[in-house]
Amino acid sequence: MKKITLNLLSILFTIVLLNAQNTSKQNAEKYLSLKGELTFIFTITDDAELESLTRELSIVHFDPETNIVKAWANEKQFRNFETRNIPYQVPKNENEVDENLIYDVRPLHERSTTATNLTFPLATYPTYNEYEQQMQLFETTYPNLVDYFSIGATTEGDKEILFVKISDNVGTDEQEPKLLYTSSMHGDEIAGYPMMLSLIDYILTVYNNTGHTDHARIKNLVENAEIWINPNANPDGTYYLSGDNTSVTNARRGNANDLDLNRNYPDNVDGPHPDGEAYQTETLAFMALADANHFVISANFHGGIELVNYPFDNAYASTTTYHPEDPGYNGPYYTHPDTDWYEFISVEYATHAQTDSDTLGDLTYMTVDYDSYIYPSPGVTHGAEWYRVYGGRQDYMNFYHQCREVTIELSDDKTILESELVDYWLYNKDALLDYLTQGTYGFRGVVKDASTGNPIENATITIVGHDNYGSHTITDVNFGDFYRPIKAGTYNILIEAPCYSPETLNGESISDYTINDLGDILLTPNVAVPTSLTATNIQSTSADLSWSGGSASYDLRYRINGAVSWTTVTG
Repeated sequence: MKKITLNLLSILFTIVLLNAQNTSKQNAEKYLSLKGELTFIFTITDDAELESLTRELSIVHFDPETNIVKAWANEKQFRNFETRNIPYQVPKNENEVDENLIYDVRPLHERSTTATNLTFPLATYPTYNEYEQQMQLFETTYPNLVDYFSIGATTEGDKEILFVKISDNVGTDEQEPKLLYTSSMHGDEIAGYPMMLSLIDYILTVYNNTGHTDHARIKNLVENAEIWINPNANPDGTYYLSGDNTSVTNARRGNANDLDLNRNYPDNVDGPHPDGEAYQTETLAFMALADANHFVISANFHGGIELVNYPFDNAYASTTTYHPEDPGYNGPYYTHPDTDWYEFISVEYATHAQTDSDTLGDLTYMTVDYDSYIYPSPGVTHGAEWYRVYGGRQDYMNFYHQCREVTIELSDDKTILESELVDYWLYNKDALLDYLTQGTYGFRGVVKDASTGNPIENATITIVGHDNYGSHTITDVNFGDFYRPIKAGTYNILIEAPCYSPETLNGESISDYTINDLGDILLTPNVAVPTSLTATNIQSTSADLSWSGGSASYDLRYRINGAVSWTTVTG
């Protein structure tokens, strides 16, 4: 009897598992049919599995205590995953939202394609037309402070990647650090979308109100920096299946081609196309933006958890204990040279958010920690210690463009209720502003030609014995100015440029929350400079150049009027 009972229990257990798996399969097919993608969860038995999986799909979250993985895949990636025969579940709350729940302030049926004026702080998800109108309205209302522009159309072509740039004398390029915020490159992670609009409004309103208690902080930012804000980097994903671009109910992670934009960038570890896909329209637009502008500091806003994640995402931290996901010790193992600074500013952000959310009754906001065995700091994690990512924008900006970018995860739910939007704005307001202010601190200076006094563009500024993996900085193309945030200490600073003798500034000290202006740094040319340069026979696409310079050969660089990029002719 006991044997029969056990056999029956075994059969029933098998039937339950099969039914559960059949249900998961049905749900997977439903979401793939509807949205072309899905988010699902599964359990791994060996941490090392995560390394191969992260190259095949997008890991969204990994809990090292339970070995539960949350992942995203488009149809091609999911079909590949199915061949592994790993049991999985497809949670409803990760793949669909209830229209009546999220639109609990302004019901969807009250919206139209005709844009209405928005009120701030924003307590609603705007339609695309409202978003576009509001971005234009910022410039119209504050023409001396705001430059509104697009860096290009999206893949679908009916929407734009919109920016505002905020600064006093916004129409004049000045010697100021450029600071960047961009949100929602994953189209369904949109807590940051209305939050960025509220931030823009707050900065402009407070700057123009000299009696406001926050005026001094805002005045310092606006008058001493350029603030670039892109509220939505993937509007095709946000308004997916909304023909009139009014609803975010079916928002999805991928772009119009259903590719994860945060796996689509060149990667210093995994090569130029780590996802095996062509660079997307949105990716190319941001790459061109980074080529044309040297941003000092940046943050990229996401959702699905609540924490600040800093680089590198593609390399494990250097420790005496190898990472459990890398039993073969393949690495790479290194940390960003400014890890102490990243910890410092990330903890500052998380602490602000924790304090301000506690005041509003949320005692658990931004408190998780996935690298506590290395850096015990609630709400902050070192990227790869959580899970490894290849092709992410954060590492791309840090390694290739010397921009100190972090990823900030704003909400456990990717699409929060409208009634929660103002609270989340208040949780993050002070943190957002103080993070931007960190981009104005540190060493700064202007590198010039000692003979002519002209600025030297793209000179390299290196902290001796410290910098590596793209952590140095460079001078701006127009003024030769540079900005180098760094943790408090005393450093030797090396300044170099092609055709010039290098200069080292020894024993330069900096404290946290301060600026050390190194002034004009003069580099002496170490090659003969051609003289009497003249241009003749100037045509629409050509010109004859002549100069005096003996028998030396020179590289020639020229730029078409109005163009951003230079063309180099060697020898």
